[in-house]
Amino acid sequence: MSKEIVIITSFFSINREQWKGFQRSDQQYFEYFKDWACMRNRLIVYLQNEELANEVRAYRESIGLSDRTSIVVIPDFFDIDKELFEGINSITSNSKSKLFRIKQRNPEVWNAPYNYIMTMKPWCGQDAVERGLVSPDETLAWMDFGFNHCEVTYLKESNFDFLWEYDFPHKINFYSLKPLDDRPIFDIVNTLDTYLMGSVFVGPASMWKQLWLIYRESMMELIHCGLVDDDQTLMLMCVRKQPDMFTVTLSDWNMVLYENGASHLLLKPKKPAKTAILAWFSRMNHKRRDMNIALKYLARLFRYYLSFPLH
Repeated sequence: MSKEIVIITSFFSINREQWKGFQRSDQQYFEYFKDWACMRNRLIVYLQNEELANEVRAYRESIGLSDRTSIVVIPDFFDIDKELFEGINSITSNSKSKLFRIKQRNPEVWNAPYNYIMTMKPWCGQDAVERGLVSPDETLAWMDFGFNHCEVTYLKESNFDFLWEYDFPHKINFYSLKPLDDRPIFDIVNTLDTYLMGSVFVGPASMWKQLWLIYRESMMELIHCGLVDDDQTLMLMCVRKQPDMFTVTLSDWNMVLYENGASHLLLKPKKPAKTAILAWFSRMNHKRRDMNIALKYLARLFRYYLSFPLH
């Protein structure tokens, strides 16, 4: 039998409008939010200040959903887990850790607040349970504040004015772009590949405390190895640690709603030529990655032999 889903999200500004090549303003994120936040489900939103809270509150009130909206304001969000944030910051400040990545411009490489906020998604879920905003026997779904980023998956004409209900398996439900394999985590961090998608995941509210603990443990393990990454790599590490806790389903970006109770939403058509080009670039990227790794090893070997004195 289908069950109503309680949705949780958050927004904490990290000055993204200043990220060259990755710019998005806070107001742009709020417009993304309004595209989907007319859903009739109960909505829990974690925010950094009352100004944002008033915007969210006013929007939900304007569509008659103020009584289905809970807002938690946490101005000192980066102080919740100082050890975690300082650990992430120490790695993103390390030039050698940054040089380990093939794609050095991506925010996962150098932005500590970004990685911290991504890691804290399940913390918000378990905190909502502790505050009594959602009961342990309910189903809780994470949705990114900027879900669908201006028609990434769904057309703007889609009707998000509906009550999302679905009978999910009684596990944490993750969604993957490709079949899981046994690639070493360091190789995935090196290439910034994505398996599991962090934009939407769903599970019993009673399991979010455990989810948070293994999320955090996974990030601390990366930190101890001189690495960090966003939540999508942490999700993969969690599945490998406790596979019985998770259900992993092959899907595509943001398709969780369409494939699980919201098939009325209008999908953005995919261009066959564009899809083929992206597949070609993906193959070339893997070849380039392998070549880059080989060149790195050759360079290290060369430096090693140069370290010996000449006679």
